[in-house]
Amino acid sequence: MKGGSPRRLALRGAVIALVGVLGPGTKEGAAQIISPGKLSEAHADLEGIRGCTDCHELRTRGVSRQLCLACHEPLARRLAGDSGFHARLAEGDCATCHKEHLGRAFNLVKLDTLEFDHTRTGFVLEGAHEQSTCRACHRRTRIADPEVLAFKGEHDALGRTFLGLPTGCASCHLEDDPHGGQFDTESCDRCHRSSNWEEAPAFSHEKTSYVLTGRHRDVSCDGCHIRVPAASGTGTTVRYASTPHASCSTCHNDPHAGSMPGACASCHATSDWLHVDRGRIESDFDHRTTGFLLEGRHATASCAACHGGAGGATPVTSDGLGVQIHFAMGTDGRPFPRPVAEVCSSCHLDYHDGVFQQSPGGADCTSCHGQSAWLPSGYDLARHQTEAVFQLEGAHVAVACADCHRRNHPDRFDVRLGQPTCAECHGEDDPHTGQFEDRGCETCHDADSFRVVGFDHGATRFPLDGAHQGVTCGECHTTTDSPTAAAVVLYRPLGTDCRDCHGDEP
Repeated sequence: MKGGSPRRLALRGAVIALVGVLGPGTKEGAAQIISPGKLSEAHADLEGIRGCTDCHELRTRGVSRQLCLACHEPLARRLAGDSGFHARLAEGDCATCHKEHLGRAFNLVKLDTLEFDHTRTGFVLEGAHEQSTCRACHRRTRIADPEVLAFKGEHDALGRTFLGLPTGCASCHLEDDPHGGQFDTESCDRCHRSSNWEEAPAFSHEKTSYVLTGRHRDVSCDGCHIRVPAASGTGTTVRYASTPHASCSTCHNDPHAGSMPGACASCHATSDWLHVDRGRIESDFDHRTTGFLLEGRHATASCAACHGGAGGATPVTSDGLGVQIHFAMGTDGRPFPRPVAEVCSSCHLDYHDGVFQQSPGGADCTSCHGQSAWLPSGYDLARHQTEAVFQLEGAHVAVACADCHRRNHPDRFDVRLGQPTCAECHGEDDPHTGQFEDRGCETCHDADSFRVVGFDHGATRFPLDGAHQGVTCGECHTTTDSPTAAAVVLYRPLGTDCRDCHGDEP
C-alpha cells in the first residue's frame, strides 16, 4: 500500500533509520527483531520493514481492522451492507481468526467444514445442500461478484476464497435447468424446495393465468404439460410457461365438429363435462354462435321443439303444418342433438307438395313467407302476374286468394291451379246449369263483368230480324225449373219454329 498517515510515515522512517544504524549487514536481523516471523504467501508482497504500517498502527498492539479492510475492499463493502458471514461476527481484530507471521505455507483461513455454521453466512443449507462439500459450490468458476473477481484475481486467490458466490439457484444450476429457460425471471424457490428438487410443493396453480377448477384439479401435470423440443435445439423439456389455454379446444377435441363456435363454458362446466344445465342454456345461450339465428316464431319455440325427441319425428303444429326434424349423424344421443337445418324444408314438410320447385321465384319458403308469421304471404299481385300461369284480369284482380286457391280443396290452400277454365272454378254456381258445356264462358262473358254486353244473336241458330229485334231477351228466354236448380233461364234447347213461341195463333 502506498502513502499513509503521518504517524505511519514516522514509524516507517524510524525503522529505516534503525536499519541504517545497524548497517546493511544486519538488515535481516533488524527485521527479525521487529517481525515475529515471515508472512503467509497471500501477504508475501508486504514482507519487510517497509510493509509493517500497511497492517499495524503505531504504538498499537496487533493489526488494525481498518487497515485490513482498506486492502480487502470487497469484504469491507459486505460488512457495510450487513451481508455475509463476517457481518454476523462481533467486531474485533481480524487476527483473532486469521493469524500471521507463521511462515509462507501457513493457511490464513482455518475453516472447520464439519462444524462451520453456514446459517451465519445468510444462506441456510437445507435438503440436498446439506450433503454438498464446500468446494462443490465455492468454485472459482461460480464467483459472480466483479469486485471479488478483480481483487482475488489480482492476488491469484480465486481458488481459495469463499466470497463472491451468488445465492440464486440458477447461478449454480443453470446448466442443468430442467425448464430450459422458461422461468428465467422467476426464482426457483417460488415452487421448489432444496429438500427435493423433483417436487414443487410451493407451486400453486392459483398463481398462474389459468386457475384449475372442477375435474381439471384431478388431472396429472403431465396430462397438460407435455414434453416439447427444448429452445436450445438439443433434447426436450416439459412445456409450462407457454402452454396454450385460450380455449377448451386447445386441449379437448370438439365433440360438436364446429357446429358450436361459441365458448364451451356457455353450456358446460369443468365439474362434469357431460352435464349440461338446460335451464342455463335456455335462458343464457346465444344461439347465434351456432350459425342459426333464431328469429320470429323460432325465437319463441322451446329448445325441445327442435332438439328434443328422436330424429325423424313428425309433430304437427297448431296451424296444421308438419315438422320433420333429422339430426346430424352422431349427435342424436346428446342432450341437445344438432338438427340438419340447411333450408326450411330440412325441418318443415313442404305444404305445397313441390309445386314451387320450378317457380321463377324459387322453391325456398322465405321467398314468400317470413319467420314472424307464415301468413300473410309475400306473394303479391305483381308476382302473380309475372310468375303464375294464370294472369288475373278484370274482376279476378279483386278476388281474395283463398276464393280461388281453396275452391278444389276446401281444407287447404291449393296452389296447383295452373291455367283453369271458367267452369273449373265456377262450375258449381253455373247459372246456366250446363246449357253451355260445349263452349267457354268467354263466348258471351268477360272477366270485367259477368253480365252479357253486346251479345250477337246473329251468331246463333236463330238470327233476330224484323219485330224480333225489339223483343227483350226474357220474352223468349223464360225462367223455368230445372233438375239442378229451382229456376233457370232457358237458353238451350229452345225451338226456332214460329209455333214454338207463338203456337197455332192465326
